[in-house]
Amino acid sequence: MERRSSVRFTPSEIARMEKLAAERKEQVLDNKFCQKLAEEFNCSAGRAGSKVLQATQVQGWFLNKFPVSATKPTCVPTISQEKASTAEVNVSVSEKKSAASEEKLFPLDTKTRDKIPDLEELEFEAKSSKDSAWYDIALFLAHRRNRAGEIEVRVRFEGFGADEDEWVNVKKCIRQRSIPLESSQCRSIVEGDLVLCFREGNEEALHFDAHVLEVQRKQHDIRGCRCIFLVEYDHDRSQERVSLRRLSRRPKYS
Repeated sequence: MERRSSVRFTPSEIARMEKLAAERKEQVLDNKFCQKLAEEFNCSAGRAGSKVLQATQVQGWFLNKFPVSATKPTCVPTISQEKASTAEVNVSVSEKKSAASEEKLFPLDTKTRDKIPDLEELEFEAKSSKDSAWYDIALFLAHRRNRAGEIEVRVRFEGFGADEDEWVNVKKCIRQRSIPLESSQCRSIVEGDLVLCFREGNEEALHFDAHVLEVQRKQHDIRGCRCIFLVEYDHDRSQERVSLRRLSRRPKYS
């Protein structure tokens, strides 16, 4: 089956939805409520120039995060009994770092480091064999060893049904989720960095790995970051100039 376009919410949008879910419980699944929230997000400065969010996408996020049967919000069941069975696997992610120095006007924030999350807070993404795009994981369903002795897990992608489940290689195609960037974080992205880039086409809008080839620093304004990033997609080597709102970064730990 051809996969639908994926959507990623910004950290501020996620925080807003988590707060609403905690306060209003099942009310957040109401169609009119989701429509109003989608309109609110679309009007925000962080969404300027981005693809318009649909109410069904907002509702889908609530359904995946907080099932109707839940009495209080809980984390996505990525760390469930199914997930625990694969805890022996360590997923390593390598990142390319550029030694190039930034202009004094835009000093690199080398102190930015992510807090190591607790086990129950870990969330993952997987690379699909169908299109080489990365999707957020909602559930780990099973695990096995392939003929080469490598561990594979069967995953359900967030926002998709059982007919889209896939077996993926843990070492090559599973990693901690990428983090959407805020305007204030643009200086942490430099040439050579591995990023997850939102690529929009005529028939699809997906997230692919890419490397930053060039950064054009520009003065920020009321709309946020105006910098332009030249990226090269890893899967097909094509290049594109994109804005910060289309990029997500890899987690960085001390």
